Amino acid sequence: MALRGLVSLLPSGLRAGVSHLQQQQALLRSFRAVADVEINLDDRETLKKYVGVRDHLSREPGTRSKLMATLNEVLDAVKVLPATSDYRRGLEATCQYRLKVCEANEQETAIEDVLDSHMEEVIQECFDEIKLIPYMNENKPWDVPDDFSVPVFDYHDASEYLSQYQKNVTYM
Repeated sequence: MALRGLVSLLPSGLRAGVSHLQQQQALLRSFRAVADVEINLDDRETLKKYVGVRDHLSREPGTRSKLMATLNEVLDAVKVLPATSDYRRGLEATCQYRLKVCEANEQETAIEDVLDSHMEEVIQECFDEIKLIPYMNENKPWDVPDDFSVPVFDYHDASEYLSQYQKNVTYM
């Protein structure tokens, strides 16, 4: 069924001149040709190109220095928040850790291995955090009234509902 749908994607000239079986065989050959392409995903640059990280985030060299500069921008931007807020403390700790990793490693691949992320993605996360900080400062999620109580819902075991359901179901 799936092959018939894919055969419809072939140009009409190809579809008209060959039988249904020949169409399926041609389609399978083209899939095998695509599947036989070997991509070395162990190479970081090939992986980034294949995943599209380099194309969308950064093409220029010196990503390490750009990451360090962006992390410092986040640390400067977060200073508008109260020092006691958990969001600020968590963000500062994360940025300081990432800066230490960048300072301790000269090679970009080593930094990416330690952070377990592409540096371009971390830079994008920093830009997103910089956009989020004014919103957090405006809404102040750390200011909770003293009389506020978090609603607690009772936990119900699913087996109660399943046993009631099974009693009501009739089998043919």
